[in-house]
Amino acid sequence: MTLARRSLLASALATPAFAQPAAPAIGTAWPGARPVRLVVPFPPGGATDAVGRLTGTLISQHIGQQVIIENRGGAGGNLGAELAAHSAPDGYTLLITTISAAAMGPHLYPRLGYDPLRDLIPVGQSCHVCNGIMARPDLPVSTLKEALALAKRRPGELVYGSPGNGTSGHLIAEYLNHNAGVTMQHVPYRGTAPMMTDLLGGRLDLVHDNLPGYLPAIRDGRAKLLAVTSPQPWFAAPATPTVAEAADLPGFSAMIWWGVQVPTGTPEPIMDRLSAAMVAGFSGTEARDRLHQLGIEPAPLDRAAFTAHVAAEYRKWGEVVRQAGIRVE
Repeated sequence: MTLARRSLLASALATPAFAQPAAPAIGTAWPGARPVRLVVPFPPGGATDAVGRLTGTLISQHIGQQVIIENRGGAGGNLGAELAAHSAPDGYTLLITTISAAAMGPHLYPRLGYDPLRDLIPVGQSCHVCNGIMARPDLPVSTLKEALALAKRRPGELVYGSPGNGTSGHLIAEYLNHNAGVTMQHVPYRGTAPMMTDLLGGRLDLVHDNLPGYLPAIRDGRAKLLAVTSPQPWFAAPATPTVAEAADLPGFSAMIWWGVQVPTGTPEPIMDRLSAAMVAGFSGTEARDRLHQLGIEPAPLDRAAFTAHVAAEYRKWGEVVRQAGIRVE
């Protein structure tokens, strides 16, 4: 055998007969032909579901692949968050995260099946909405300042409602009570509908809840809007003062926000693409117009800014829970 033939044979033996090109690094081919699952941790029909479906549409437009919505409600958003946290970190499971699941729930539910800071990574914020402080029409006050003064004169007698123990309405109310130095009796409801019925029927003095659902009753005089919890006047009720103004509490602000998280370990290129999709999508007029119909405001944050925001909110609401001694069984 000649030296040339030996060289060719050695080369052939060293190379697999069916060698394939190296696969692209994960993230560069994502999402390919596979649809992406977006977990919405609340049932269909509510604000989080609407935000989730809009988020899915906007991400789909930017990544060129179908995004399938999967509603997994329960435990204030924690069941859906747990599902996402334990999913494969491959970019094919995303989570609509909320203030409840990411910043409030971890302090209220001591036996969560996941660690919200360790097991999930924020990739972008989408939008936010304020809470309103509504009063029954015959409560003898016309401003929040007057309501707080009444509560100081009658400690523990005024009754306020929220959509449930540990909800954003409950925690924001206790945050206000602590800062204003008042005590009110809390009545938790199973959602907004029965609470609104009791407010309009005069069986509740005050309600703390997401503003949009109450606007029709406020406009026709069946309820009084005393203040909004946003840092500036809210676009859907521009004449209403903020809590900071109405109660003389500088810096008071409490917003309900939504965004997207992914399981820890998701490749950096995928998170970067999702972050870019969130910022681009929620900066556009399509998102603004659709959200304004719901009384919600776009508030896009990129990955770094949203990560910092979630961490700050986690600390803030943990302190509120400790100060108020709130427990959820």
